[in-house]
Amino acid sequence: MNQHDRVVLTLPAKSEFARTARLAAADLAARVGMSVDGIDDMKMAVEEAFVFVTDRRVGETVTFDFRLDDGIELFVGPMEGSCADQGGETGERYARFILESVCDEFALVDVEDGCVVRLVKRMA
Repeated sequence: MNQHDRVVLTLPAKSEFARTARLAAADLAARVGMSVDGIDDMKMAVEEAFVFVTDRRVGETVTFDFRLDDGIELFVGPMEGSCADQGGETGERYARFILESVCDEFALVDVEDGCVVRLVKRMA
């Protein structure tokens, strides 16, 4: 695998496609050499990010932009509006807690067409 390989996956913003995102994340985590625990963390993070984005997405698709190197950097979205518009409801706080727990980095990042979730999971 070359450094900085990139995989982009666009799925319908429907809950039944969360499993597809999880399977892709697990395969990519295995390809970069993550441990079993790292793969499980990546699957949980992708599913939680999918739910986080689809709860705030009016559009029909969610894009997962995986960047592979000595771990995975992932951008999920976009959500409508700016990141400042993403309120602090209980469900959002719970999602943030999970994402911060299973990833090395979690952030909301403003992009041209809205806000995306940025996750980083490094090799153990």
